[in-house]
Amino acid sequence: MIKALLLNDTRVDRHHGCTTVIETIDQLCEANGITIVARVAAHSDWRESEDICRKFEEIDLLIVNGEGTIHHDRPAGRALLAAGPYAKRRGKFACLLNSTWQANSAASLKMLEAFDVVTVRESASENELTGHGFAPRMIPDFALYHQPRISAIRTGVGYCDSVEGSKAIALYRRMWELGAVPLPIVRPSLEPLGILRWIKRFDPAMSTLARPTHARDALRATWQDYSEQVGSRDNFTARVAAHELIVTGRFHMMIFALSAQTPILAIGSNTHKIEATLSDAGLEPWRAVSDASLIDQALVDRASRWHSEEQEKLASFVEHGRYAMEALFKDLRSMACND
Repeated sequence: MIKALLLNDTRVDRHHGCTTVIETIDQLCEANGITIVARVAAHSDWRESEDICRKFEEIDLLIVNGEGTIHHDRPAGRALLAAGPYAKRRGKFACLLNSTWQANSAASLKMLEAFDVVTVRESASENELTGHGFAPRMIPDFALYHQPRISAIRTGVGYCDSVEGSKAIALYRRMWELGAVPLPIVRPSLEPLGILRWIKRFDPAMSTLARPTHARDALRATWQDYSEQVGSRDNFTARVAAHELIVTGRFHMMIFALSAQTPILAIGSNTHKIEATLSDAGLEPWRAVSDASLIDQALVDRASRWHSEEQEKLASFVEHGRYAMEALFKDLRSMACND
């Protein structure tokens, strides 16, 4: 049995995409005789736990789930990277998986050298690291491993928000105008501070809530996200697969749409991950839009069907991506055993 420690278990975010990433890691670990003996939740610094630091002595393999954390030298990203040198000094095999990489410092690159395996989710991250002399594997986001239930009949336009507040509220307003169906990927908590944070995410300045239009729309969007959330991930992705088009600024919502082969319009996020993934999947560049104001009925009609060889290229992207995930964990089993 190979013993592993997993850092950045993102299930605490109550996010169907993050839950699916961890499910994929668990499933492929189990299939390859890798047992995760300890986990550290997202937003927790592993260095602050004596128990976790001691676990490094017991394990064979360190798995760091990068997701969208390691960009622009964010403190949370640097904390994850610090686990590589810590594991290496103890003779442990270390891997950084499922990561985006963008605009990190020389110090972060130095820590990355301690990882035996690095995988990135899209070609922009791959190109950036290749330019620094690294040789990462490019494997799509692990949420792509999930296979949604595909409906025989697709109808309507579904949408969800963006991690960037101003883009989120603009997207809501445009989708309300177009009569689209809300599909929130995050399941917000009903506790009062959680509700306040969810309202403030559109603009952190409390003064904006004094503006009637902003307050009205922020409250409407927040109530919508609470009332329309879907508890079951499988039911959620089945809804994604039942629509003619998904419009989103959320990376994992885009991944679910790709997995379901549902046409997509995606607004750029806080890194290059959305535009790069659409390109990697062989989709038309106009499916990535910079601002919700550019989305009108004509674009929705155009985007609701596949063009040229998009569907064939997407099917190949999904098939090869899932195969690459399975091959990766087989390799991790072999390398951890021989390390």
